[in-house]
Amino acid sequence: MAREARGSGFASARFGGEHGHVTATNPTALYFNPAGIALSAGVHLFADGTLALRSLSWSHAEASVAADSPSAAANAGTATLFNVFGAPMLGATLGLGRLALGAALYVPLGGRTHWSRNETFAGSDRYPLAVDGVQRWHSIKGAITHLYGSAGAAYRVGPLSLGVALNIIRSQVSSVRAKNFSGDTLPNLDNEGRATIDVSSVHASFGAGVLLEALPERLWLGASYQAQPGLGAIRHDGTLTIEDRGVASEQGISMHEALPDIIRLGGRFRPIEAWELRLFGDLTRWSVARTTCLALRGKPCVVTASGADPNGGVIPLNLLRAWHDTVGVRAGASYWPRPEIELFAGTGFETAATPDKTIDPELPDANNLAAALGARWQLRSGVFVSGSYTHIQYLTRDTSGRSILPLADVPTRRPDGGGRYMQWIGVLNGNVEVEF
Repeated sequence: MAREARGSGFASARFGGEHGHVTATNPTALYFNPAGIALSAGVHLFADGTLALRSLSWSHAEASVAADSPSAAANAGTATLFNVFGAPMLGATLGLGRLALGAALYVPLGGRTHWSRNETFAGSDRYPLAVDGVQRWHSIKGAITHLYGSAGAAYRVGPLSLGVALNIIRSQVSSVRAKNFSGDTLPNLDNEGRATIDVSSVHASFGAGVLLEALPERLWLGASYQAQPGLGAIRHDGTLTIEDRGVASEQGISMHEALPDIIRLGGRFRPIEAWELRLFGDLTRWSVARTTCLALRGKPCVVTASGADPNGGVIPLNLLRAWHDTVGVRAGASYWPRPEIELFAGTGFETAATPDKTIDPELPDANNLAAALGARWQLRSGVFVSGSYTHIQYLTRDTSGRSILPLADVPTRRPDGGGRYMQWIGVLNGNVEVEF
């Protein structure tokens, strides 16, 4: 169920394509704005599928290694990936006059990464583990999945609709990275092993919103709030497996982190029957993501100002984030050449969550531009099929010499994450809606 990261941070809520937004009335509204379901009548079923194509490269110069050193290619150069996979979204609503009820299953926060191999070291006797790429000290492969099961209700009072949804969230985080066991945590080819993290949890949250039909059948204005998973700092429990020179050991750990809450505003306007114009904006509070801290199960995850562990080695890893809040803006339009055919397009811009000082190949980010094209057909009464393609182009970002990760104390110290990041993502989306 993991989705490719398709927004700033690892927000991936693109289900519904151009029809998933803060003024939507289909079942995607259970996440974007639950008030919207009050404008639907009868039974409304929605099945959505997304296929993501992601291209990413990271070019890194290892300052501590001479360019002519035989080990230079192991820790410096360009790492690449091209990943293809997708995820479904399922939802249903029931309109009962002014009252509407609904339920849905979807993944609005998540990502998955699997880096290509560095074939220079395939079969190497001296540095065999370098085959996993120059980025391996940050990430070899990993997945973040926050699966939401939502149940909501909305009530309409005249032109105003009010809605709320309860979310039960199943979270799972896994990652594999290279680790230096000499004690300083920086790249060391003579002390290289592997660290595998696998943790999970279940938490709750809520969403709430309002939708105003300001002009009957013409203008809709919406606002919504999506709370943090767990309503604050959360903990995932699981295992950390260490492999050092062929010997593996496992220990129970807890991962401590915080995920963002989101504020959305937007409107859609039908100046004439054949046209609809849309404009939306959102604020995602990624600034709550200060660190991702791993501690031995039952031990405190507390570090000093320099990033050191004051409790005697109970923290195997503390990932410094210090992320920023992000702002996104989307605009779109639909045209109906015939009543049963809708052609639509959209564009958008979103700022980056990760600062230069803490960005790394595990969760790369940049300001990005998006453009979408698609169509929706009414096959027969109450049955609709939609398809679209969205291209997200991340602006090239060079953070060489700006990383502070190697300057912190153990266990916060990590290899330099600076370098040149280039990324694009293509999203194919299709869905079927049935109303009766």
